[in-house]
Amino acid sequence: MIQTLLDRFTKETPVAVMVRAMLANVWSDQKIDEIFRSTAVRQREDHLLFSTVVNLLHLAVFKIKPSLHSAYISRREELDVTIAAVYDKIAGAELAVSRQLVKQTAASMRQIYDALGTPQRVILPGYEARVLDGSHLRATERRLDVHRMLNGAPLPGQALVVLDPQRQLIEDMYPDACGHTQERLILHQLIDELQPGLVWYADRNFCTSVFLQEIALAKSWFVIRRHASFAYTEVSERVKVGRTSTGTVYEQAVIHEDSHGSKLSIRKIVIELDEPTSDGDTMIEVLSNLPSNVSALAIAESYRSRWSIEGVFGELTLSLKGEINTLAYPPAAIVAYALALISFNVLTLVRASVEVVHGKETADSMSTYHMAEEVSSTDQGMTIAIPLSDWRKRFGSLSPPAMAEELKRMAREVKLRRYRKSPRGPKKPKANRSGSHQHVSTQKLLTQQKR
Repeated sequence: MIQTLLDRFTKETPVAVMVRAMLANVWSDQKIDEIFRSTAVRQREDHLLFSTVVNLLHLAVFKIKPSLHSAYISRREELDVTIAAVYDKIAGAELAVSRQLVKQTAASMRQIYDALGTPQRVILPGYEARVLDGSHLRATERRLDVHRMLNGAPLPGQALVVLDPQRQLIEDMYPDACGHTQERLILHQLIDELQPGLVWYADRNFCTSVFLQEIALAKSWFVIRRHASFAYTEVSERVKVGRTSTGTVYEQAVIHEDSHGSKLSIRKIVIELDEPTSDGDTMIEVLSNLPSNVSALAIAESYRSRWSIEGVFGELTLSLKGEINTLAYPPAAIVAYALALISFNVLTLVRASVEVVHGKETADSMSTYHMAEEVSSTDQGMTIAIPLSDWRKRFGSLSPPAMAEELKRMAREVKLRRYRKSPRGPKKPKANRSGSHQHVSTQKLLTQQKR
C-alpha cells in the first residue's frame, strides 16, 4: 500500500518525494537528537526534543508553513508543549549544535553524491577546492524589548560558509551571534581545523597574514584576492602570461613577511579586466602558493569559481526562507539559517540525481525556486497520505549506495518542462518619469495609450 502511494506521488511530484526521502535518510529525529546530545553544553534535553523544534522550523524554511508559529499550530495536537516552550528551546540553541547539523548532514550527503556517480565540476585539475565566504543574516523585526526604542535594524548574526564547488554542497558553517563581528575574527574557528590537500578560494576580506600562513602550514594552498593592506616585497618583474575569458593575465613573484619575521613565498597573479566589475574595479590581484606547475592562467580562471557561493546565497534568499525575520534571538535565527543550508544541499542532490539520469544540460536548467515550490505545495498532503514514521522505515536505514539508487529511480519521473528556469530578458533602460500627481489611474493611462 505504501509503495503504491509512493509510486503515485513520484509520478506526479518526483522532486517533493526525493526531498522527503532524503530528509528521512540523512535528517532523522534520532540523528538530530544525537547531534544535540553530543554537542550541546548548556542546554539540556527535556520532554521537548530538539528534533521536534527542528522539524517545526523546517516547515517554515521550506515555505510549507508561513512561520514557526503556524507550523506549531498545524502540529499542536501532537505536541504536549506550549508555543512559548518551542520559542524558548530555539532561542537557547547553541551555535555549535547548528554548525554540527550542517556539517554532519553534509558529510552524509557527500557520500550519497559520490555514490550517484555524478561527474564533479572541475575547478582546478588535480586539486580539491573549497570556497569560503561570509553571510550576514538579514535584519529581524523589533520583537525584543531591547529593540523597541531603537531605530537601527536588529542584526541576528552571521556565518562563514564553506562550499565544496565540485559537488555544489555546503560543507560547513562557522556561526557568530554578533552581526557586527568582523569576518576575519571568525576565521580562527576554521584555522583550528584546516586539513591538508585543499585549495582555498576567498575574497579579499580573508586576505590576512595569519590565514595565508596557516593554510601553508597545513600543507594546503590558497587562491585569495589581495587586500589593499596586505604588504609584500617584489622578487621578480611582472610578466605577461596570456589571456583568460575576462582579461589579460600577468604574474609576479613576491614575499610576505609577518610581524614575527616568518616569510611566505607567494605568486601574485594580476588580471587586467576587459570590463570593470560592478564595483568599478579594472584589475584583480590574486595571491596563491600553488606550485609552479600550475599555470597562472589556470589559477586566474579557477578564481572565478569563488562566485559560485554568491549564487548559493542568492538561491537561499529566493527559494528558501532561511532568514526568518520573526526570529529575533540570534541562536534561533542561526538554527533557521543552518536548516536552509541543509535544504539547499538536499536540492543539490536532487539536481545531481537528475544529471545522472537526464544529463548535465537538463539538470543545470532546473530552477531551484520551482523545485522548492513543489515541495512547499505538496509536502503536507504527502505526509498525511504517508506518515513520517513510514518514510523513516522506508528510507531511514538505507546505505549511501542504496539511497543513490532510489534517487536515480525517482529522477526518471522528472519532467523538465515543470522545473525549467525562466530566462530573463535584457534589462530595460530606466525611464524618465513625468507628472506631478501622487496617484495616477491605470485605466486612464491605458485608454490614453490606445488613442
